[in-house]
Amino acid sequence: MVVFLCVPKSVLASTGDRSQMFYSCLQDCLAQNCSGSVTHSNHETYFKFFHLKKKKLGSSQDSQSFFILRALHWTCSDECKYFCMWPTVNWFVEAEIGVQQFYGKWPFIRFWGIQEPAATLFSILNLVGHVVMIRRFRKEVKPSAPFYLMTHYFCIICCQAWLWSTIFHIRDVRFTEIMDYLGAFSMVLFSVYHFFVRVLAFQSHSSQYSLFFGMAIGFFFVYHSYTTFFVKMDYGYNMLINIAFGAVNILGWSIWCLKFYKRRPYVKQCAAFLALVAFTTLFELLDFPPLFWVLDAHALWHLSTAPLAILWYKNILKIFVLEIFVMEVISDMKTTSEDFCSKGWERSDEDRPTNAF
Repeated sequence: MVVFLCVPKSVLASTGDRSQMFYSCLQDCLAQNCSGSVTHSNHETYFKFFHLKKKKLGSSQDSQSFFILRALHWTCSDECKYFCMWPTVNWFVEAEIGVQQFYGKWPFIRFWGIQEPAATLFSILNLVGHVVMIRRFRKEVKPSAPFYLMTHYFCIICCQAWLWSTIFHIRDVRFTEIMDYLGAFSMVLFSVYHFFVRVLAFQSHSSQYSLFFGMAIGFFFVYHSYTTFFVKMDYGYNMLINIAFGAVNILGWSIWCLKFYKRRPYVKQCAAFLALVAFTTLFELLDFPPLFWVLDAHALWHLSTAPLAILWYKNILKIFVLEIFVMEVISDMKTTSEDFCSKGWERSDEDRPTNAF
C-alpha cells in the first residue's frame, strides 16, 4: 500500500560542472595531483593531494580521515571535483547567479566520506522503522493469520530498498545508483501486487490469479533490471514506469477506500494514509539548494516517509485484528451450526406445541 516514487535526474552534466571556472580548476587539479589521469588513484599521489587540500582550504569538511575516503572509493579525480566545486559555488553566489548543480546534484558538505549526510540518516530511519514495526507485528499477529507472510515479504523488500538508499547516499557511483533505483521500483511493484492480492483474496481462483500476476510482475522486474544494468540506464523511462505503477497503486487503493468507506471502520485511516503519501511526494517534486549544505528537498522527503512506515504497520495491525475477529466469529458460527445439524432436533409428541385454538 506504500508508494515510494523514484524520480531520477540526469547526471550527465549541469550548469556548475559546465562552467569555465570549474573546468579550469578541475583540469589544473588533475594535472598537478593526479598525473593527468582522471581515473588515477595511486596511493602516494592521493595521499599527497589529501594533505595539500587540507592545507589550502583548512575547513572542517575537508579534515576527514584519509582511510575512510579511500574505503569509500573517493579517487583523486573525485577529490579534485569536490575541491573545485566549493570555490565555483562561492563565485556563483557572489555573482548573484545562485547555487547551481554539479553533475545533476546539489553541492553537499561531505561528512566522514558520506556524500549526503542528511539523506543517509533519514534512509536509516526508514529502515529502522520497518524493522521495529515488523517485530511488533510478529508479537501481535498469529502466523496463521491471512497475509501474514505477505506482510513479511513486503517488509523485506522495503528493508533492502532503504538499505540501498542508505548506501547510495553514502557514496554515489553507478552501481549504488542503479541499486537505489531498482530498490525503490521493487517497493512500488510489490505494493501494486499486494493490492491485487488483497482485492482478489476472497474471489474464486484467487490463488491462480495471484500466482499469474506475481509471475508477470517478477519477470518484468527482472527484465527491467537486466536492461538497466547491461543495456542502458534510461532515467526518463525509469521515471515513467515508477509514476505509472505508483499511480495504479494509489488509484486502486483510493477506489477501494471509497467502496468500503462506510462498511469497514479502518478504511478512514487507510484513506488518511493515502493522502499523506500523496502530500509527502510533493517534497520529491520540489527542488532547492540544500539548507546549510546538508538538507535538500530529497532529504526532507526521506524524513517525511519515515513516520509513514510506522503508520502503515499500525493500519495493518488494525486490519488484521478486525479481520481475524470476523473470521473467528464466522468459524464459531459454522461450528455451532454443524453441531446443531449433526445432533438434529428430535422432539417427542409431548414436546411439540399444541394448537391453542
